[in-house]
Amino acid sequence: MRVYRWDLDKTYLDTDFESFRGVVRAATEPAHRKRVVPGAGALLRALSVPKDTRVTVISGSPKQMRRVLSEKLKLDGVEVDELVLKDSIGHVKRGRFRAIKGQIGYKLPALLRARAATPSGSSEVLFGDDVEADALVYSLYADAIAGRIGAAQVSRVMERAGAYPDEIDHALNLLATIEPSDAVEKVFIRQERGIAMSRFEALGPRVVPVRSWWQAALVLLGMGHLSYASLEAVMIRVFEEEGRDPWLMGALAQDVVRRGCVDSTVFDSLIGPDPLVTAVRSAVSAVSGQALAPSAAHGGRTVDYLGLISGGGWGRHGQLE
Repeated sequence: MRVYRWDLDKTYLDTDFESFRGVVRAATEPAHRKRVVPGAGALLRALSVPKDTRVTVISGSPKQMRRVLSEKLKLDGVEVDELVLKDSIGHVKRGRFRAIKGQIGYKLPALLRARAATPSGSSEVLFGDDVEADALVYSLYADAIAGRIGAAQVSRVMERAGAYPDEIDHALNLLATIEPSDAVEKVFIRQERGIAMSRFEALGPRVVPVRSWWQAALVLLGMGHLSYASLEAVMIRVFEEEGRDPWLMGALAQDVVRRGCVDSTVFDSLIGPDPLVTAVRSAVSAVSGQALAPSAAHGGRTVDYLGLISGGGWGRHGQLE
């Protein structure tokens, strides 16, 4: 089974948290007014079609938004097997204010709980953004379930990130029940803040920053997770929603080829509107022979998570600074 785990805000929904008005709007607007990140709906619909797949959404949005978020996903034709939301009100009532902003103490146990309920042998692909801690917590999760880091290190990282003792205990208890497996194939991080891609290299090649879900779709095609028809659907949606510029689509394709994330041969069978396909192929052919060598597998290298959130350029809560 293939499992796709998604974040919501800034990953699927184009939510404005930068202004007070935006926060109020996100909390009160009806489902049909919520905006989707270009291409996210088409990509998620394509991934959820095969019968041997499972889609889970783990978001820091409050539980009180479950109805409207579920309605939004339904309006978009997206079916999810599980929607996990944060009990923010509960944390406030209990005086657990660190948990309001903290992501590692919330998301790592949620991911482990979801993994514990997943059939053994299932592979995973994770989707997030660079606004909060998705890149670090996803990578930490991947290394923990693979057995590359132990319970003691997980505990220290969570403690340093401000997680509460019961959150740490819950995570460790869950981890102990999970059969070790190098299950996470890729982690896609949508760049919302424009952080330099080189900043993500500390987490290894499994983490792939993308400027558009069109880029993630290209990588997923190369991995065998998408068909060319599904790729076309994502390409057209991104094209229509990001300014209808064929050369922008070409530049995005060229970027993932240059970074060695996808082989240029995948474009030989690309289907879609002629002007769009021509622009993409032209851009890719311009870097023929100039692409970086594809990144090697993780190779057992251990990420120094504690060092990253203790002065390594990542904030205490796990986001890049």
